[in-house]
Amino acid sequence: MDTAQSKQAVAKGADQLALVLTTDATVDSAGLKVLADDKKLQNADYIVPIVNTKKLTPDITTALNKLTATLTTEDLAQLNAKVDQGQEKAGTVASDYLKSKNLL
Repeated sequence: MDTAQSKQAVAKGADQLALVLTTDATVDSAGLKVLADDKKLQNADYIVPIVNTKKLTPDITTALNKLTATLTTEDLAQLNAKVDQGQEKAGTVASDYLKSKNLL
C-alpha cells in the first residue's frame, strides 16, 4: 500500500489502480488521481497520537489533545508535500505549523 512501486506501476500502465493514503503528497506529481470511495469500501484511518504511558505527563496530554483537535488530513498532506516534494526539513515544517496554529 502507498509505495513508490505501486504508484509507478499505475503511472506506467502495468496496474490499473493502487491504494494510497490521503496524506500522500506525491500522487499529483506522479500524474495520478485519487478516486472517491463512493462505495465506502475503505475504512477511514484517523491520525492518533500514541505515547508510552510511563512518559505521559499532563503537559504532554494537553499538547497532544490540542494538536489532534487542530491537525486535519489536508494539513498533514500539505506538511508531507513540503517535506517529500519541497525537501524541507521535517522538524522545521512541524515547528512552523505548530507556531502558525499557536500551539507552541
